[in-house]
Amino acid sequence: MIAATAQPGEKMTAATEMVEIYANEVGTVFQCDRKNRLMLHFAGNLNVLKVDTFLRLKQAVDSINLEQMAANPSRSSDYEIVSVCGCDRCFVLSLTDLYALRDLLAGAKFTLELNRMLHECLTPLEA
Repeated sequence: MIAATAQPGEKMTAATEMVEIYANEVGTVFQCDRKNRLMLHFAGNLNVLKVDTFLRLKQAVDSINLEQMAANPSRSSDYEIVSVCGCDRCFVLSLTDLYALRDLLAGAKFTLELNRMLHECLTPLEA
């Protein structure tokens, strides 16, 4: 577990204990059980997301066709703007950023799903 630190300009009254869910070279996803939130640390920013917002963000990123974006020679296809309801940040992402974010979100979702299945299997059924 690690303690969250505030970014410059942000106010954080107390350090919240978080568990790292998944990390790659560009970011990390943490889980905060106390606040029932996921923390997405990506591109130098910490975004606090509810689970449903996290899933909407993953769906929005997954819906972008990276092959079409890479093959399109127009300058307008160099970046994609991703915004989801419940997230106070609008992501402006290049092709490499999208690929890295897609990997980060997919790894975090897989880990969360695996934890859910393990908990389901190991928890005794109540009659």
